Amino acid sequence: MKKMVEFSLLTEEDQPFTFQDLLGDYWVIYFYPKAGTSGCTLEAWQFNELFEQFEGHIIGVSPDSTRSLSSFKQKHGLKFKLVSDSKKEVAQQLGIVKDGKLIRSTFITDPWGRIRREWINVKVDGHAQEVLEAYRKIKEEDFSINASILQRRAFRGLRSDPIEDEKLLRLIEAAHLAPSCFNKQPWRFVVVRTKENLEKLHEALSSGNYWMKYAPALIIVHTKDEFDCQLSDDRNYALFDTGLAVGFLLVQATQMGLVAHPVAGYDPIKVKELFGLDGRIVTLIAVGKWGRFEQLNEKHLELEKSPRNRVELSQVIRLI
Repeated sequence: MKKMVEFSLLTEEDQPFTFQDLLGDYWVIYFYPKAGTSGCTLEAWQFNELFEQFEGHIIGVSPDSTRSLSSFKQKHGLKFKLVSDSKKEVAQQLGIVKDGKLIRSTFITDPWGRIRREWINVKVDGHAQEVLEAYRKIKEEDFSINASILQRRAFRGLRSDPIEDEKLLRLIEAAHLAPSCFNKQPWRFVVVRTKENLEKLHEALSSGNYWMKYAPALIIVHTKDEFDCQLSDDRNYALFDTGLAVGFLLVQATQMGLVAHPVAGYDPIKVKELFGLDGRIVTLIAVGKWGRFEQLNEKHLELEKSPRNRVELSQVIRLI
């Protein structure tokens, strides 16, 4: 997802307005060719009428001087800031200048400065209302629970179809982006996907995890205490941070249409012996495509199709 270009421009009051001022909120930045022309005036009126519904987060940008922008704003009672891109440098970087002329365009940015929607070569009439609808939709989507988190479940009905190494590496790449104490990155992963090594690892599984033998890949997640911060009151961050990495992996797998199911039912000593590991075996993760149920016992088949069960939120949170 591309970001709004970095910039530092002046408002109609000759005050600086920069890329940094966009961060932390959703913004509408609309570019127009020349203040005072009929099309640009109509566009300004229409955005101005919706100012409060945009929560005041509108910026109008044009090549006009700050003095011209000040007169334009006062004449039409505009509530939002007008910004001068006098050399069209920002517009050039956004690709909205053709034959030296600015192309009327609008961008919605999010709190990270990412461009979430753009309109190039805008037709003025009704445009502001269309932008408002898109602005509201983007915010609504962002404030909902992440779709992959909602979808993720500890499914067991795995197909044996092989998973490409590229996809397995992408899961580890996502996990490796997790935060950690002082950026120590204590997590370690052994991705087991050959028939010989999978059969070796199957020896360490508990009987209740029989279904994992159908998974085309099993990931051994391990760490050592000394790989991470060891702080007062027995705060061993290696386990915490490795758990964060696993969480990232689970969400990425779900986004990619894969099941990633971590378990605790295995013999950690045997896992270490089989694969020459030391430290702590934090979890084993079964990875595969969903959609095979005949190998499941009655209990697991029922769980596979049951609704997600969570205690009431009030039992796990205090707002103080």
